[in-house]
Amino acid sequence: MRIFTRYILREVIGYAALGGVLFTFILFMRYLLPLLELAVRGVAGPGDILLLIGYLLPNFLTLTIPMAVLIGILLGLSRLAADSEITAMRASGLGVMSFIRIVGLLAVVMWGLGLANSLWLAPRAARALLQYEEQAKTSQATVEVQARVFYEDFKNYVLYVQEVQPGANGTALWKHVFLADLTKPSQPRIISAERTYVLSSDAQTLHLQMEDGSRHDLSRDDPNRYDISTFNTADLPVQVGQQGEDSHLSRRDTPLQATPTSELWTLMHRPGDSRSYRIELHRRFSFPAACLVLMLVGVPLGLSSKRGGKGTGFVVTLLLVFLYYFASSMGIAMARQGKVSAGVGVWGANVLFALAGGVLIQQMSRSALSLGLLSQLGSTIAGIFSKKQKTPASELRTNTLSNQWTQRLRRALHVRFPSSSTSM
Repeated sequence: MRIFTRYILREVIGYAALGGVLFTFILFMRYLLPLLELAVRGVAGPGDILLLIGYLLPNFLTLTIPMAVLIGILLGLSRLAADSEITAMRASGLGVMSFIRIVGLLAVVMWGLGLANSLWLAPRAARALLQYEEQAKTSQATVEVQARVFYEDFKNYVLYVQEVQPGANGTALWKHVFLADLTKPSQPRIISAERTYVLSSDAQTLHLQMEDGSRHDLSRDDPNRYDISTFNTADLPVQVGQQGEDSHLSRRDTPLQATPTSELWTLMHRPGDSRSYRIELHRRFSFPAACLVLMLVGVPLGLSSKRGGKGTGFVVTLLLVFLYYFASSMGIAMARQGKVSAGVGVWGANVLFALAGGVLIQQMSRSALSLGLLSQLGSTIAGIFSKKQKTPASELRTNTLSNQWTQRLRRALHVRFPSSSTSM
């Protein structure tokens, strides 16, 4: 029994590790371009990029750990079934429950890792990501401002700088500055300065110390009135980070995800609307539990996949992952709208897949009709592409056979009717 356990776990763990890396990389692709932009603009160095990747990974692992368990079970058992090793193991006395107990060891370990990641590591990483963005807002504003480019990313201001000299700790020296104050659109104000020293006031504000400048005011009541005043020095605070929020690495629900689990429990029991806190707390427990739920579905499907091998297992994995997260997203959306309770909406997908796994295990113990239909569906989908590639070869063989039969028919007619075959 120990030999079977080690052999099956080695096969399943290998595919699970490969699938986890693959799915994590796919989810990470959407953040690759913003990270490259930060590196190209000089806002973040190589160390900061690695730090940001570390802040993003726990959020990905919340989703990819159950995916890795499912793809490891399906591909590993499908490979064993395709090589008839499952048949030999079952002939040696290994039943369906024995396979579930063996594969369940991996599912329980991954469930524990997913639970630790969801309850402790992911909130800390999300909180660190928010803190990094808050600290980087001011320095990003000073670094991203380039010479001879109009900027509209400041609140109520349009900025143009002729020359930029970056300094240390988010400071900079701007020369020949043009600043349009649009706080009152009906009365725009134009400010120009020969030199401007940029200082960091706080995470939301730049402090501009302008020298040798002038201010141009337009009157709303009298368009012909135009006032000009000069100054030697002037201080002006400018708010930053008001535009381009969609380009941030964090999402809208990141502040909620960054809330510690203990604080979520406290917020749940406060008077008022606590639906969002209940959904988030249930979500942190339900996604790790998907490792156990998807294991119940993956074991019977993997054992019954006698044809198609890895291709069928991969197709069935993608189908099950899509169905699970689609059902989970629909349940969470209904819970946020108040149509169902938070527990029902978040745990609905787990309950459905657990029931489906129980039915499949029972079907495998009695008759493999339902499992055969699912396996045949996966084999059919996986074989579509291979059939398309084999079509030209089959057509070539068909044409060759038809030509051979035509030549035989002509020879037969020539032997029996020489004159008629000649005219043909």
